[in-house]
Amino acid sequence: NMDLQVTYTHKELAFFHLHQTHHFDEFEYPSDQHCKGDLFPKWHLPLKIVSISSLPIFIYTFLRDVVHPFVTTNENTFYKIPILVVNKVLPVVSITLLALVYLPGILAAGFQLHYGTKYKRFPPWLNGWMLSRKQLGLLSFFFASMHACYSLCYPMRRSYRYKLLNWAYQQVEQKKENAWIEHDVWRMEIYVSLGILGLALLAILAVTSIPSVSHSLTWREFHYIQSKMGYLALLLCTIHALVFAWNKWVDVNQFVWYTPPTFMIAVFLPIVVLLCKSVLLLPCLRKKIQKIRCGWDANTEMNKTQMTSRL
Repeated sequence: NMDLQVTYTHKELAFFHLHQTHHFDEFEYPSDQHCKGDLFPKWHLPLKIVSISSLPIFIYTFLRDVVHPFVTTNENTFYKIPILVVNKVLPVVSITLLALVYLPGILAAGFQLHYGTKYKRFPPWLNGWMLSRKQLGLLSFFFASMHACYSLCYPMRRSYRYKLLNWAYQQVEQKKENAWIEHDVWRMEIYVSLGILGLALLAILAVTSIPSVSHSLTWREFHYIQSKMGYLALLLCTIHALVFAWNKWVDVNQFVWYTPPTFMIAVFLPIVVLLCKSVLLLPCLRKKIQKIRCGWDANTEMNKTQMTSRL
Protein backbone atom coordinates (compact mmCIF):
# COMPACT_ATOMS: atom_id res chain seq x y z
CA ASN A 1 0.00 0.00 0.00
CA MET A 2 2.85 2.36 0.81
CA ASP A 3 4.43 1.63 -2.58
CA LEU A 4 1.14 2.31 -4.33
CA GLN A 5 0.74 5.58 -2.43
CA VAL A 6 4.28 6.68 -3.34
CA THR A 7 3.69 5.73 -7.00
CA TYR A 8 0.40 7.60 -7.03
CA THR A 9 2.12 10.65 -5.53
CA HIS A 10 4.81 10.53 -8.20
CA LYS A 11 2.14 10.32 -10.90
CA GLU A 12 0.35 13.34 -9.43
CA LEU A 13 3.59 15.31 -9.40
CA ALA A 14 4.37 14.35 -12.98
CA PHE A 15 0.85 15.29 -14.10
CA PHE A 16 1.10 18.60 -12.27
CA HIS A 17 4.47 19.31 -13.91
CA LEU A 18 3.04 18.53 -17.36
CA HIS A 19 0.01 20.71 -16.64
CA GLN A 20 2.21 23.64 -15.60
CA THR A 21 4.52 23.15 -18.59
CA HIS A 22 1.51 23.14 -20.92
CA HIS A 23 0.23 26.44 -19.52
CA PHE A 24 3.73 27.95 -19.62
CA ASP A 25 4.10 26.95 -23.26
CA GLU A 26 0.70 28.49 -24.05
CA PHE A 27 1.76 31.74 -22.39
CA GLU A 28 5.16 31.88 -24.10
CA TYR A 29 4.02 30.51 -27.46
CA PRO A 30 0.26 31.14 -27.82
CA SER A 31 -1.75 29.33 -30.43
CA ASP A 32 -2.77 30.93 -33.70
CA GLN A 33 -6.33 31.33 -32.40
CA HIS A 34 -5.11 33.50 -29.52
CA CYS A 35 -2.80 35.51 -31.79
CA LYS A 36 -5.60 36.33 -34.21
CA GLY A 37 -8.02 37.48 -31.50
CA ASP A 38 -8.77 41.20 -31.12
CA LEU A 39 -7.21 43.09 -28.23
CA PHE A 40 -9.76 44.57 -25.82
CA PRO A 41 -12.80 44.16 -28.12
CA LYS A 42 -15.17 45.80 -25.63
CA TRP A 43 -13.03 48.93 -25.59
CA HIS A 44 -13.04 49.57 -29.34
CA LEU A 45 -16.20 51.71 -29.43
CA PRO A 46 -15.46 53.71 -26.22
CA LEU A 47 -11.92 54.51 -27.39
CA LYS A 48 -13.23 55.62 -30.78
CA ILE A 49 -15.71 57.92 -29.02
CA VAL A 50 -12.89 59.35 -26.86
CA SER A 51 -10.75 60.00 -29.94
CA ILE A 52 -13.60 61.58 -31.87
CA SER A 53 -14.54 63.86 -28.97
CA SER A 54 -11.10 64.82 -27.59
CA LEU A 55 -9.31 65.74 -30.82
CA PRO A 56 -11.83 68.40 -32.03
CA ILE A 57 -12.06 69.88 -28.52
CA PHE A 58 -8.27 70.11 -28.32
CA ILE A 59 -8.08 71.86 -31.72
CA TYR A 60 -10.95 74.18 -30.72
CA THR A 61 -9.26 75.14 -27.44
CA PHE A 62 -5.87 75.51 -29.13
CA LEU A 63 -7.32 77.96 -31.67
CA ARG A 64 -9.05 80.03 -28.98
CA ASP A 65 -6.33 80.11 -26.30
CA VAL A 66 -3.13 79.98 -28.33
CA VAL A 67 -3.69 80.96 -31.96
CA HIS A 68 -6.07 83.86 -31.27
CA PRO A 69 -3.69 85.83 -28.97
CA PHE A 70 -0.81 85.18 -31.37
CA VAL A 71 -2.76 86.44 -34.39
CA THR A 72 -4.50 89.44 -32.79
CA THR A 73 -1.89 90.78 -30.33
CA ASN A 74 1.26 88.85 -31.35
CA GLU A 75 1.34 87.31 -27.85
CA ASN A 76 3.21 84.03 -27.53
CA THR A 77 1.11 81.71 -25.35
CA PHE A 78 2.28 78.34 -26.68
CA TYR A 79 3.44 77.49 -23.16
CA LYS A 80 -0.24 76.91 -22.31
CA ILE A 81 -0.48 73.74 -24.42
CA PRO A 82 0.98 71.15 -21.98
CA ILE A 83 -1.11 72.11 -18.94
CA LEU A 84 -3.78 74.77 -19.52
CA VAL A 85 -5.04 73.65 -22.93
CA VAL A 86 -4.97 69.96 -21.98
CA ASN A 87 -6.74 70.69 -18.70
CA LYS A 88 -9.55 72.41 -20.59
CA VAL A 89 -9.98 69.36 -22.82
CA LEU A 90 -10.03 66.78 -19.99
CA PRO A 91 -13.18 67.97 -18.14
CA VAL A 92 -15.12 68.46 -21.38
CA VAL A 93 -14.35 64.89 -22.49
CA SER A 94 -15.03 63.51 -18.99
CA ILE A 95 -18.48 65.06 -18.55
CA THR A 96 -19.40 64.23 -22.16
CA LEU A 97 -18.52 60.56 -21.61
CA LEU A 98 -20.49 60.54 -18.35
CA ALA A 99 -23.52 61.94 -20.17
CA LEU A 100 -23.08 59.27 -22.87
CA VAL A 101 -23.26 56.61 -20.15
CA TYR A 102 -26.83 57.59 -19.22
CA LEU A 103 -28.15 58.80 -22.57
CA PRO A 104 -28.73 55.27 -24.01
CA GLY A 105 -30.85 54.38 -20.96
CA ILE A 106 -33.09 57.36 -21.71
CA LEU A 107 -33.29 56.36 -25.39
CA ALA A 108 -34.13 52.78 -24.35
CA ALA A 109 -36.92 54.05 -22.09
CA GLY A 110 -38.31 56.14 -24.97
CA PHE A 111 -38.09 53.09 -27.24
CA GLN A 112 -40.06 50.97 -24.77
CA LEU A 113 -42.65 53.70 -24.28
CA HIS A 114 -43.09 54.02 -28.03
CA TYR A 115 -43.65 50.31 -28.63
CA GLY A 116 -45.34 49.63 -25.28
CA THR A 117 -43.30 46.51 -24.55
CA LYS A 118 -39.92 45.38 -23.30
CA TYR A 119 -39.82 42.32 -25.56
CA LYS A 120 -38.98 44.17 -28.77
CA ARG A 121 -35.27 44.14 -29.53
CA PHE A 122 -33.31 47.37 -29.43
CA PRO A 123 -31.59 48.50 -32.63
CA PRO A 124 -28.04 47.10 -32.96
CA TRP A 125 -26.44 50.53 -32.51
CA LEU A 126 -28.35 51.16 -29.27
CA ASN A 127 -27.63 47.66 -27.99
CA GLY A 128 -23.90 48.09 -28.66
CA TRP A 129 -23.96 51.50 -27.01
CA MET A 130 -25.61 50.11 -23.87
CA LEU A 131 -23.06 47.30 -23.67
CA SER A 132 -20.25 49.90 -23.71
CA ARG A 133 -21.55 51.96 -20.78
CA LYS A 134 -19.14 50.42 -18.25
CA GLN A 135 -16.10 51.28 -20.37
CA LEU A 136 -17.41 54.80 -21.03
CA GLY A 137 -17.89 55.34 -17.30
CA LEU A 138 -14.38 54.15 -16.46
CA LEU A 139 -12.91 56.44 -19.12
CA SER A 140 -14.95 59.32 -17.71
CA PHE A 141 -13.51 58.64 -14.25
CA PHE A 142 -10.00 58.44 -15.74
CA PHE A 143 -10.33 61.83 -17.47
CA ALA A 144 -11.87 63.39 -14.33
CA SER A 145 -8.96 62.11 -12.22
CA MET A 146 -6.48 63.52 -14.73
CA HIS A 147 -8.34 66.85 -14.62
CA ALA A 148 -8.01 66.92 -10.82
CA CYS A 149 -4.27 66.13 -11.01
CA TYR A 150 -3.63 68.79 -13.65
CA SER A 151 -5.59 71.36 -11.62
CA LEU A 152 -3.48 70.64 -8.53
CA CYS A 153 -0.37 71.31 -10.61
CA TYR A 154 -1.37 74.91 -11.40
CA PRO A 155 0.55 76.59 -8.53
CA MET A 156 3.69 74.53 -9.35
CA ARG A 157 4.13 76.08 -12.79
CA ARG A 158 6.85 78.68 -13.30
CA SER A 159 4.50 80.78 -15.45
CA TYR A 160 1.99 80.94 -12.58
CA ARG A 161 4.69 82.20 -10.20
CA TYR A 162 5.73 84.93 -12.63
CA LYS A 163 2.10 85.99 -13.07
CA LEU A 164 1.63 86.04 -9.30
CA LEU A 165 4.60 88.36 -8.92
CA ASN A 166 3.21 90.61 -11.68
CA TRP A 167 -0.20 90.76 -9.99
CA ALA A 168 1.43 91.65 -6.67
CA TYR A 169 3.51 94.40 -8.32
CA GLN A 170 0.45 95.81 -10.10
CA GLN A 171 -1.44 95.87 -6.81
CA VAL A 172 1.39 97.84 -5.16
CA GLU A 173 1.45 100.28 -8.08
CA GLN A 174 -2.30 100.79 -7.82
CA LYS A 175 -1.91 101.24 -4.03
CA LYS A 176 -4.47 98.54 -3.23
CA GLU A 177 -4.24 97.20 0.30
CA ASN A 178 -6.79 94.45 -0.20
CA ALA A 179 -7.46 92.52 -3.45
CA TRP A 180 -10.29 90.44 -1.94
CA ILE A 181 -13.25 89.90 -4.32
CA GLU A 182 -16.13 88.36 -2.39
CA HIS A 183 -18.12 86.75 -5.23
CA ASP A 184 -14.96 85.33 -6.82
CA VAL A 185 -13.97 83.72 -3.53
CA TRP A 186 -17.41 82.12 -3.18
CA ARG A 187 -17.28 80.92 -6.79
CA MET A 188 -13.95 79.19 -6.24
CA GLU A 189 -14.99 77.59 -2.94
CA ILE A 190 -18.26 76.23 -4.33
CA TYR A 191 -17.04 74.86 -7.64
CA VAL A 192 -13.97 73.17 -6.10
CA SER A 193 -16.17 71.54 -3.45
CA LEU A 194 -18.64 70.32 -6.09
CA GLY A 195 -15.78 68.97 -8.19
CA ILE A 196 -14.42 66.96 -5.24
CA LEU A 197 -17.87 65.53 -4.49
CA GLY A 198 -18.42 64.63 -8.15
CA LEU A 199 -15.03 62.91 -8.37
CA ALA A 200 -15.75 60.96 -5.15
CA LEU A 201 -19.03 59.66 -6.59
CA LEU A 202 -17.30 58.70 -9.83
CA ALA A 203 -14.73 56.78 -7.76
CA ILE A 204 -17.55 54.85 -6.04
CA LEU A 205 -19.11 54.05 -9.43
CA ALA A 206 -15.74 52.87 -10.76
CA VAL A 207 -15.09 50.65 -7.73
CA THR A 208 -18.54 49.04 -7.87
CA SER A 209 -18.00 48.18 -11.54
CA ILE A 210 -15.13 45.84 -10.56
CA PRO A 211 -16.48 42.27 -10.93
CA SER A 212 -15.40 41.15 -7.45
CA VAL A 213 -17.26 44.11 -5.91
CA SER A 214 -20.34 43.99 -8.16
CA HIS A 215 -20.77 40.25 -7.50
CA SER A 216 -20.92 40.93 -3.76
CA LEU A 217 -23.90 43.28 -4.26
CA THR A 218 -27.50 42.38 -4.95
CA TRP A 219 -29.00 43.51 -8.24
CA ARG A 220 -31.04 46.16 -6.43
CA GLU A 221 -27.97 47.55 -4.64
CA PHE A 222 -25.89 47.59 -7.84
CA HIS A 223 -28.71 49.28 -9.79
CA TYR A 224 -29.18 51.88 -7.05
CA ILE A 225 -25.47 52.81 -7.03
CA GLN A 226 -25.02 52.87 -10.79
CA SER A 227 -28.30 54.66 -11.54
CA LYS A 228 -29.16 56.97 -8.64
CA MET A 229 -25.60 57.87 -7.65
CA GLY A 230 -24.59 58.07 -11.31
CA TYR A 231 -27.20 60.72 -12.08
CA LEU A 232 -26.22 62.54 -8.90
CA ALA A 233 -22.59 62.55 -10.06
CA LEU A 234 -23.66 63.91 -13.45
CA LEU A 235 -25.71 66.62 -11.74
CA LEU A 236 -22.84 67.64 -9.45
CA CYS A 237 -20.36 67.76 -12.34
CA THR A 238 -22.77 69.87 -14.39
CA ILE A 239 -23.30 72.33 -11.52
CA HIS A 240 -19.52 72.33 -11.02
CA ALA A 241 -19.09 73.54 -14.62
CA LEU A 242 -21.93 76.08 -14.32
CA VAL A 243 -20.51 77.58 -11.12
CA PHE A 244 -17.07 77.72 -12.72
CA ALA A 245 -18.64 79.79 -15.53
CA TRP A 246 -20.42 82.06 -13.00
CA ASN A 247 -20.97 85.38 -14.83
CA LYS A 248 -18.89 84.48 -17.89
CA TRP A 249 -22.06 83.58 -19.80
CA VAL A 250 -22.69 87.27 -20.48
CA ASP A 251 -19.06 88.33 -20.82
CA VAL A 252 -18.43 89.36 -24.44
CA ASN A 253 -14.69 88.81 -24.07
CA GLN A 254 -15.30 85.07 -23.59
CA PHE A 255 -16.63 84.73 -27.14
CA VAL A 256 -13.32 84.66 -29.00
CA TRP A 257 -13.81 84.87 -32.79
CA TYR A 258 -17.57 84.67 -32.05
CA THR A 259 -17.14 81.15 -30.67
CA PRO A 260 -18.57 80.04 -27.30
CA PRO A 261 -16.16 79.07 -24.51
CA THR A 262 -15.51 75.40 -23.83
CA PHE A 263 -17.62 75.26 -20.66
CA MET A 264 -20.72 76.08 -22.74
CA ILE A 265 -19.96 73.15 -25.02
CA ALA A 266 -19.26 70.91 -22.01
CA VAL A 267 -22.60 71.41 -20.25
CA PHE A 268 -24.86 71.15 -23.32
CA LEU A 269 -25.20 67.34 -23.50
CA PRO A 270 -25.35 66.78 -19.68
CA ILE A 271 -28.16 69.35 -19.39
CA VAL A 272 -30.07 67.61 -22.18
CA VAL A 273 -29.66 64.23 -20.44
CA LEU A 274 -30.74 65.60 -17.05
CA LEU A 275 -33.79 67.33 -18.56
CA CYS A 276 -34.85 64.14 -20.38
CA LYS A 277 -34.41 62.15 -17.16
CA SER A 278 -36.55 64.71 -15.32
CA VAL A 279 -39.30 64.25 -17.92
CA LEU A 280 -39.15 60.45 -17.51
CA LEU A 281 -39.52 60.87 -13.74
CA LEU A 282 -42.97 62.42 -14.17
CA PRO A 283 -45.53 60.11 -12.49
CA CYS A 284 -47.48 59.42 -15.69
CA LEU A 285 -44.38 58.22 -17.56
CA ARG A 286 -42.56 56.62 -14.63
CA LYS A 287 -45.50 54.33 -13.77
CA LYS A 288 -45.91 53.26 -17.39
CA ILE A 289 -42.19 52.45 -17.72
CA GLN A 290 -42.32 50.41 -14.50
CA LYS A 291 -45.33 48.47 -15.81
CA ILE A 292 -43.56 47.76 -19.11
CA ARG A 293 -40.38 46.59 -17.39
CA CYS A 294 -42.44 44.31 -15.15
CA GLY A 295 -43.76 42.51 -18.23
CA TRP A 296 -46.82 44.54 -19.24
CA ASP A 297 -47.35 44.56 -23.00
CA ALA A 298 -49.52 47.23 -24.61
CA ASN A 299 -50.09 45.10 -27.75
CA THR A 300 -51.33 42.12 -25.71
CA GLU A 301 -53.64 44.34 -23.70
CA MET A 302 -55.00 45.86 -26.90
CA ASN A 303 -55.69 42.42 -28.37
CA LYS A 304 -57.45 41.34 -25.17
CA THR A 305 -59.60 44.48 -25.27
CA GLN A 306 -60.54 43.86 -28.91
CA MET A 307 -61.46 40.22 -28.20
CA THR A 308 -63.57 41.27 -25.22
CA SER A 309 -65.41 43.89 -27.25
CA ARG A 310 -66.19 41.32 -29.97
CA LEU A 311 -67.62 38.91 -27.42
